[in-house]
Amino acid sequence: MKQRDLFKKDFTLLIIGQIISLFGNSILRFSLSLHVLDITGSATAFGSILAISMVPTILLSPIGGVLADRVNRRNIMVCLDVITSLVCILFVTQIGSDHIILLVASMMIILSIIQSIYQPAVQSSVPIMVDSNHLLQANGIVVQVNALANFLGPILGGMLYGFFDLKVIIIISAVAFGMSAILEAFIHIPFVKQASNGKIFNTVFIDLKQALQFIRKDNPIVFKILLVIAGINLFFSSMIMIGLPYIIKVQLGLSSQLYGIAESFLAIGSIAAGLLIGLVAKKYTIYNAYIFILLGGIVLLPIAIVSGLNVHPMFTYVVICISAFLCLASVGIFSIFAQTFIQSETPNEMLGKVSAMIGAIVMCSYPLGQSLYGILFDRFSNQVYLIVFFAIIVELFLGLLTKQYLSKLKSKQLRVVNE
Repeated sequence: MKQRDLFKKDFTLLIIGQIISLFGNSILRFSLSLHVLDITGSATAFGSILAISMVPTILLSPIGGVLADRVNRRNIMVCLDVITSLVCILFVTQIGSDHIILLVASMMIILSIIQSIYQPAVQSSVPIMVDSNHLLQANGIVVQVNALANFLGPILGGMLYGFFDLKVIIIISAVAFGMSAILEAFIHIPFVKQASNGKIFNTVFIDLKQALQFIRKDNPIVFKILLVIAGINLFFSSMIMIGLPYIIKVQLGLSSQLYGIAESFLAIGSIAAGLLIGLVAKKYTIYNAYIFILLGGIVLLPIAIVSGLNVHPMFTYVVICISAFLCLASVGIFSIFAQTFIQSETPNEMLGKVSAMIGAIVMCSYPLGQSLYGILFDRFSNQVYLIVFFAIIVELFLGLLTKQYLSKLKSKQLRVVNE
């Protein structure tokens, strides 16, 4: 598989636009939240604005998916980058206002709304822009960009905020989003206009209903894989997100700096998944990708073991970092396989709403899982290893369940070919 076969003009421009949009959005949101922290000195205000700004992403992503299927995806990306640039310029004129906290909160929510519409347009464009032989690698690149933005965005935002005035950061962002819009205007994404009854709310309702029907009834294997991914986030990823800070800061009594380094290992694990997918694809397909779910559970065993032993905190810390990295890389590889499979099973005219609906459902599993493990870590604070073992057992169960699902699918497809 040659890189030049994948990085043709349209896909290259799409990725460049994705980099600018995701990094710009992440840097802006973190810089704005730091500005609130500076003004108020309140960690509650800082955390609340960050949390509230995530709500539109969960609620509006399915609507963004509907738009991605009914409007030219290139036009969506161009318009949203132009709007983001204009919003930045408008915000600059209001810096110094007496209502700056309200303005920052509004800006954060607007950025979240834009991202909830922008991402479905990008994700549903990838399967149309690249051929099936390159789809897995293309999804890996998109995952890398997302992971890098989530990892480096806050770091770059903190650095820029430390060196420059907020106004300078906003102006640079406005220029960057404007440049992204210009680049995206030269992308060609095939688009076929769909029939509509003219009533916006009815159209959205019908489209979302069709997406749910496709996931639940028309293609039940997609629904089963969705349940597996949601289960991984609910019982496994959430354990890491809650357990990592609890074990490192509370149990081991280590510094926030060391916790920050451990968090970076999670992001690097996700990035590694995108980097490795091209090599892994030579030996594995969706039918045996369940191995990476099982591997993700197995590599957490060292954390369960050291959590139950009286060993030096730094030794436990190193084990946690290595295991977390391997775990996120393994589960990330399966997620890329799953995403590619779902895209290949979904008709082009439904790619936006189906992928967005799946994304929204998966995102909802995070707060549920975080609440569950918050209770478990409080209840079993002296027996953390039991919680980790529980997560490992669930992960292994999900891996075996996925193997069963995919084995049946493979057998069914073989029968169809033979007939």
